[in-house]
Amino acid sequence: MAGTVFFVALCGFLSVAYSAAPYKCAGVATYHLAFYGNWSMMTHPYAWPLGGRFSNLVGASHGDNYTIWDGGMMASPGVKDVAEEGNSSTLEAEIMQRIMYNKTAWKLIKSMDGIAGTGSEMNIDVEVTQDFPLVSIVTMLAPSPDWFTGIKKVSLCDTSSGMWMDSHTIYNLQPWDAGTDNGTTFMAANNPTMPPGYISMINKLAPPTDFMNLSASAIPTLGKMMFVRQNKPTMNQCSGMYYYTVKFEAKWSQATHPNGWPTGAKFSPLVIATHSYKYKMWSDMTRASPGVKKVAETGMEGTLYNEVMMMEKPGFVSNVYTTGAVSTPNGYNSTKIMVQNMYSMVSLISMIAPSPDWFVGVDSYDLCGTNGWKEMMIMNLLPWDAGTDSGRNFTSENMETNPVDVIKRITSSSDTQMGADADKVFATVTFTREEMITTTTQATTTASAPGLSAGLFAFLSVSLLAIMGVLF
Repeated sequence: MAGTVFFVALCGFLSVAYSAAPYKCAGVATYHLAFYGNWSMMTHPYAWPLGGRFSNLVGASHGDNYTIWDGGMMASPGVKDVAEEGNSSTLEAEIMQRIMYNKTAWKLIKSMDGIAGTGSEMNIDVEVTQDFPLVSIVTMLAPSPDWFTGIKKVSLCDTSSGMWMDSHTIYNLQPWDAGTDNGTTFMAANNPTMPPGYISMINKLAPPTDFMNLSASAIPTLGKMMFVRQNKPTMNQCSGMYYYTVKFEAKWSQATHPNGWPTGAKFSPLVIATHSYKYKMWSDMTRASPGVKKVAETGMEGTLYNEVMMMEKPGFVSNVYTTGAVSTPNGYNSTKIMVQNMYSMVSLISMIAPSPDWFVGVDSYDLCGTNGWKEMMIMNLLPWDAGTDSGRNFTSENMETNPVDVIKRITSSSDTQMGADADKVFATVTFTREEMITTTTQATTTASAPGLSAGLFAFLSVSLLAIMGVLF
């Protein structure tokens, strides 16, 4: 009986450890949005007013915790102004509030002019990130009492693969009622809804509107929106497996960086991952993961190590490595890593210690070049802020940033004790290609330089012992 319980518990544990969850898309992606109108007397007879047009498009890229509009909710003042007047200024202000203070939206999306009923607007800039992958947009059906069309919480991330979509088209744009005006025809006089109602989709049955006059069984689409990715990375193809030596050298000292030099200055143990382009350990303008936060604030690498290990199963990561801490000035350490085929990228991170949440690192550097595996690369490492602590000095008390900000480069203009020192090199990292990996050298590496699978075995072993302790 105990053995059966143990087996069930172990299977349950493993299913949790390896559970396939929706994957975030890494980093930042940019798109061009094109809008094509499909609203005319020909497409919507008796449901198109003379001179019918769309107001300028306005919306945002945002996270799941912000809803610009949706059926069943009350229209915000900004959505009301767009739906009734085609005026986007209030909604733009609402979105900017979310971007600057609430940190629930990322970028404003806006076309400059109104669009004819069968017109188009091209090359509207859209930027999404792993934290803000959704897009919502509204545009007024003009003239009308308070009718509009648009999209809500459209994701440009394919969460089944963790990859940004190359393109995405929304073909069915339906009319919506903002619930703020009782008019039932396009040219109706203003008749405010008191109290305001809820946003609802207009159909041929209810509420009674000019769209009831359409002969079609359903309201034809009013247009389409097409997103096309602009910054899709170019992937080099390298074959075989190689060792690289990674040498990290401290360049941070009281002589070179005198502003606020802290007692006991050092760099925390490095966490290094080799991975594909689908994975980001950290990147500019994205939020730090719990593991990156832990490294940047405390120098403790365990949480990040486990985060990276868990990305092995979907094929995002090949190996993860850790090193010892590096003292300053002039300290260094070296470790050997393995790269292969699609796992040609390397990322690493180390805390600038002590500090609130500052670190140095490398974000997804590709060791595969246009002519094969690169022989050597030296990189200068500058300081970064993880966006999780608002301290200004190296030894500031903990001051949690709320809401959490994104990772940003610390510069001489940043509000920190570093001042001009922020523009100086804190460390260098050198990647040097070593021998090609054969079956023999790979076996040696597995024994001497534990990577992901070794770390995962240790993790599961400890957990297995814990389960046995409880059961027996």
